[in-house]
Amino acid sequence: MWISIALPLAFAVVGVIHLLPVAPVFLPETLSRLYGIAPTDTTMLVLMRHRALLLALVGILCLWACWWVPIRPAALLAAAINVVGFLAFYALYGNPDGALRVIAVADLIALPFLAFAAWATLVR
Repeated sequence: MWISIALPLAFAVVGVIHLLPVAPVFLPETLSRLYGIAPTDTTMLVLMRHRALLLALVGILCLWACWWVPIRPAALLAAAINVVGFLAFYALYGNPDGALRVIAVADLIALPFLAFAAWATLVR
């Protein structure tokens, strides 16, 4: 019984974490606040806004998975690739300080919720 409440909550937490950095999609000037990057380089601006858009997609999938069971495996896959992939690159480059550390902490917070959602969806 508790899993029927905890599982959607886990997807919601992971979804919200992925939706938090969506602002650059609409307001490129927020890149400096979020990541310490001045949006003057067009290439970096395009890449970072695209990153925000992809994170929003993962967040929307996870929120959708709160209510629609068939989408849960896809939401898990997308979120796991994003969270584990970022943490792997972060570690590969020596755990840099600054905005990247904040992202790593957010992903570390998401990780146990993601692991629980995976267990409850795929194993249980």
